Order: sequence, then C-alpha cells, then structure tokens
Amino acid sequence: MAKFMTILSVLAGIFLLMPGCSNELELPSYKPPTNTGETSDSDLLHFEGKAEPVNCGRNLVKRFVEIPNSNWGRIDKSASSFVTYPDVCAWLGAFWYAEAAVDNAILKGDDNARKEALGLIQSLVDRHENVFTGKLLSGSGKSLITDLLWRHESNRVDYYIWGAVALHIASIMDDPKYDGINWYKSRKDYLDFGLEYAEAQFYPYTREEFNARFNSSEYNHTNTKFTMSDGDWNKWKGYMDDGYSWQTRLWIDDMFMITALQMQAYQATKDDASYNTEVTYPNYTKTNNQNKFLDRAVREMKLYIEEIQGEGGLYWHSTSAHFFWARGNGWMAVGMPLMLQLIEDIPDYAAEAALLKKEYQNMMNALLLYQKIDGLWAQLIDYTNMWTETSGSAMFTYAFIKGVQKGWLDEEEYGAAAKKAWNALMFYLNDNYDIREVCVGTGANNSYQWYNDRGRTTGDTHGQAGMLWCATALTEIANDAVAKTAK
Repeated sequence: MAKFMTILSVLAGIFLLMPGCSNELELPSYKPPTNTGETSDSDLLHFEGKAEPVNCGRNLVKRFVEIPNSNWGRIDKSASSFVTYPDVCAWLGAFWYAEAAVDNAILKGDDNARKEALGLIQSLVDRHENVFTGKLLSGSGKSLITDLLWRHESNRVDYYIWGAVALHIASIMDDPKYDGINWYKSRKDYLDFGLEYAEAQFYPYTREEFNARFNSSEYNHTNTKFTMSDGDWNKWKGYMDDGYSWQTRLWIDDMFMITALQMQAYQATKDDASYNTEVTYPNYTKTNNQNKFLDRAVREMKLYIEEIQGEGGLYWHSTSAHFFWARGNGWMAVGMPLMLQLIEDIPDYAAEAALLKKEYQNMMNALLLYQKIDGLWAQLIDYTNMWTETSGSAMFTYAFIKGVQKGWLDEEEYGAAAKKAWNALMFYLNDNYDIREVCVGTGANNSYQWYNDRGRTTGDTHGQAGMLWCATALTEIANDAVAKTAK
C-alpha cells in the first residue's frame, strides 16, 4: 500500500509539471542526444559533446582551480575568510577525477593526456599551498585563516573537513603514478595537519578543555567569548561517551562532513597498524583491530541511518525538520556507497556492510520513483512539482552510477536513469562549466515554504562537487572497460 501511495504521489507530481502548473523557472526544453541504435539507453560508456565525462571532468577541474575561495559555496558573493565544506567537497572531487584521468591516460597509453591530468593534480596541490602562502585570498584581500580548529561557532563540523584535503594529498603522494608533482611539504607534514582535525573531531574532551580551547587566542579569531551551556555539554558528553563525534548534530549534512574527514584519515593511515588503537570512551569499547578512523566513520554513519531515516528510504533534513531536501539526501546518497566500497570485504564489518547496502538500495529505489520527467529531482524530492535542484540531482546521479559500476544496482534500470540524469545536467551546465540552479546553503526548517523559497545560484561549489563526482564515476567505468578489453 505504501509503495502504491508513493507511485500515486509521483504521478501527481508529473501532472503538476504540465504547463501552467509548476513553479519551475521558464527554461528551454531539454533535448537529449538522439539514440541512433548503436548504444542502449543504459550504456554509461558513450556520451556526446559536453556530456563526454573525461572532457567534462577536465573542464570542471579547471573551473574549480580558477575560481576564488567561495562564500560557503557561493562565488557570487565576497569570499569567506576561511575554507568551508562546499569548497573542500569540490576539492576532493577534483582530485578524484584527476586521478581517474591519470589512470585513463595510462590505460590508453596516451602520454600527453597523462601529463595534462598530472597538471590538474598539480594545480589542486598548488591551490592548497596558496591558502597558506596567502596567494588564495579572501574577498577583503586578506590571507585566509588556515587553522580552523576550535572555532566557537555552532557549525564547527563545516570547518573541520578542511583537514581532509591535506589527508588526501598524504594518501596519494607516494604513488609512483604521480611522480613529478611538486608536493611542497613532506608526507608527515600533510598527515600531521590533517590528523589534528580528524583526532579532535572525536576526542572526549572535558567541559573545561572545550571552554579553554574555544577561547584561546590561537583559535578564537573573533574575540567572542564562548561559554558552554549545560544543554550543549550534556548533549556533547552523551555523544562522546558513546564513541561518537562531539560535533554530531543529526543534521543530514553533518553525516558526510564527519565521515568524509574520517575516511580520508583512514585512506592516509590504513597501512600503519599503530592507528588501530582507539582512545577510551565511557560507554563504547572498540572490539575489532580495524583502523580507528574507519571504525569511527562506520559507527557515525550507522547512527545517522538510525536517527534521521524517514519513510520509503529517504532521510529527513534533521530530527526536527521532516522534509526530504534534495541536497541533504544527496550527502547520504554519496556517503553510503563511498563507505560501502571500503568495508564490504572486511569481515569485521559484515553486519554494517549488509545494513548499509540494504539502506543504500532502498534509497536508490525511492530516488528512482521520484526522478522527474526531465531526468532530475526536485528541491524537495517527493514534491515533484517543485523546482529542479541540480546539486542534489548530481549527487543522486553519482549514486546511481556508482551502484551500477559496483554491481549493487540493476545495470539496465539504474544505468538508464543515470544516463538520463547526466545528460539532463548538461542542460544546466554553462559554457564556463558553472552549474545553474543550485540551492543556496540551507539550514534545517520544518516548513515547505522555506525550501521552496530558497535562493538559487550558479557555480556554487555544492553543485560543482556533485558534477565532479559524476565525472569521476563515469571515467572509472570507462577505465574498467578499457582494462577489461586489454585482458
């Protein structure tokens, strides 16, 4: 019965998309490439024009490198004085794409393409260094604040993911595929910088330690005195006692920001057994011998799955905002397969991997039901008459592509849906590779009108990140095909 009602809801949404019934912006009709019969609707190897993933990804990375530091993702406002999570997510996506492009060039024996892909990686490493040297400036022309630990604002989790870029650099710099890159710092320097963020995100501090650190002149750049309330302390202590991050808020975005940092810490330390020992928590004892950063990410992901899951496989924005916001669900749609590919073959995580795979497949089924006739998704997923939002749509597209690549999803059904979505996203991609119709940064709110009225922007790094992830996954599929043919 529930599934029948879901289908009725989707059909109602489609009806409301008829002319005169939708609040969608007036845009030219999307016309996908004509299928000549040479490829199937589910083929994720052959694309035309701007949709060709290797070229598209290359241009998306170049665009990311040339834009200034954003203002919480927005490039149409004066830059923030520090690097925040939307830019970091795009940064990671740019690295992942460039690394897939290196593999693509090596598989094809194309030395020029390999040099170009290595150049992209160099530009991303340069951008990281430019934050510290002052070459990448804030909108005021001042150097960016580079140490984002112990900021006193409530959204600390949005700053801590900054450590993930250094950790990613540390995880790849010893690979001979990347010989010739100028890394600027030693692996230990990158590792130590990033691990300070990853460790601080989970360490069980005392109330006195929190107050002292937040008010330290080393970290408190705004000179606003911080005094932790009893309510905050009780909440934070509860999470810490149970082995979760004290930054846990049960907002859907935070699940990705916490797990992404911890998973990057895992990637940088997985070959060092000294990182398998965890600190002591009052109500949680680590019983496996797995890397502690991966273990943290797994248990944090499980907590979010249990606490903010709504009906039919989708997730609330937060425990108090019961709406299926597209980009919020996008963080779950991306986060689950990223983690699943790390743990599915580890026996210690058999139960968690089974849960994760089931919840991921349930979510993908729901997203398939709510995919709009244009191939994308609405700002509120289950209100299909609402305007199309591209950052969440790109994230869902990535989740479909990744599921097909890994064999977790039906290739014909989800491959066709992914291809339709990727081609549709091209309509929103400007000639300079800025994606349009990206919802601005959005706090949780229990109001339909709140989400409907949110501003929309172009080139926002929330959207650029999703596009880069899609280009990466499609390039990886192309690489798999080349490798298979070569055998």
